[in-house]
Amino acid sequence: MRELSAFQKSREPASVRQHARTSAPRRGRAAPSVLLADERPAARYRIVVLNAPAESQTRSVLPIVRELRRRGHRMTYVTTREFAPSAAATGVDVLVHDSCPTLGADANPEDCGPADARLVADALDWAEEVDAAFRDDDPPDLVLYETSVHATARFLTCRWGRPAVQILPSFAHRAQDAAEVGAALESTDVDDGSCARRLPGHIRERLYRFLTPGGMAGGAPSNFYTKPEPLSIALLPREFQTDGELFDGSVAFVGTCTPECGVIDQWIPPSTDLPVVFLALDPELIEGGRESLRACVSALAEKSLHVVVLTPNGAAESLFAADDPPLNVELHDHVPWATVLRRAAVFVCHSDLHSVMESLYFNTALVAVPTSHRQRAVADRVVELDLGAHVSPDRAALGTLADVVTALVADPGIARSVREGQRWARNAGGALRAADEIEGFLEWSYEP
Repeated sequence: MRELSAFQKSREPASVRQHARTSAPRRGRAAPSVLLADERPAARYRIVVLNAPAESQTRSVLPIVRELRRRGHRMTYVTTREFAPSAAATGVDVLVHDSCPTLGADANPEDCGPADARLVADALDWAEEVDAAFRDDDPPDLVLYETSVHATARFLTCRWGRPAVQILPSFAHRAQDAAEVGAALESTDVDDGSCARRLPGHIRERLYRFLTPGGMAGGAPSNFYTKPEPLSIALLPREFQTDGELFDGSVAFVGTCTPECGVIDQWIPPSTDLPVVFLALDPELIEGGRESLRACVSALAEKSLHVVVLTPNGAAESLFAADDPPLNVELHDHVPWATVLRRAAVFVCHSDLHSVMESLYFNTALVAVPTSHRQRAVADRVVELDLGAHVSPDRAALGTLADVVTALVADPGIARSVREGQRWARNAGGALRAADEIEGFLEWSYEP
């Protein structure tokens, strides 16, 4: 990660390089008194972004990063080499790290206890590398982070004494729920509730050294695992959130942040009038693997449908290796999601929240095939709101999937519900509202 990025320096316009030092007042530092209110330059803050190195999280967070960069803020995005080009394309600084440790897509804070030595060591390795990149400069004004990397993010906020905003990739939890989990964690710890007390000595000493500048060396587990941030950005509309009306302004429900379509994001729709079914399933995550996925596609091909299949890791070409796929089936290793979803009648996916939100944004019904606890919660909400259907991975290849898809295509009630879901998704505000909320929080944190 030492290479602050071969990507970013050449991409940064001179007008931004001139503002490498942020013109917004730092904590405890007064704004220049010589400027009249209407002459004051637009505030430019320095923001570091920590995100999980995964396709779904990268696709959902980068539109927010792009919008903040467009507004003149100096952005530093931390990711792995695989996702560095996508981040660099937004014009931001990129810090490349060999690996960005996460809690995983389905992890709960209570499952990753404060004495998990491996997790703490990995998160601390990453935090030390990020901190070293800012050693010759003031720390960033804000840490913007996606939930699954919150251990590293909170180590950094404690060391730097800077505020943070959390991006929620799934359902939000109300403050009292998080507080209850934090209390349970602290009650299971020893003596003073220190999350470091049960760590191996060498990791504990590293943690103390790293956190001491921020005064948090003996912090309780809730400071790193369950304590809510003053502002969280939830990537779903309030209407999709269970009990969404009970949340206060500390959670901004901005909906999906759909990336801009580029010139190269081309997909040629079929010349027929058949309904398009977009299927994006990982064969490793369904019962029976690749053979089951092939059976799913073959069953769909027998219906009056046009099937667009997206598979990861180069699996598309080998799906029908022995013979050509049916004429109404397309196989892709890469395809522009938004372009296909605009034309699709049904989207079959593993029901991570971002995929579901993109589907609603483009008025596409869903068949959710969940493979984790978090995805099952999203799938249940899809069914509850009449936005589609839920098929378990072990039944996807039994003809069930094709029958469910054809039923959805012909169901006017589902179509009405999905159109209402599209209104929720498009009215939530997306990346523009997320940037507004983050800027408002920064002004509240720093402006006199």
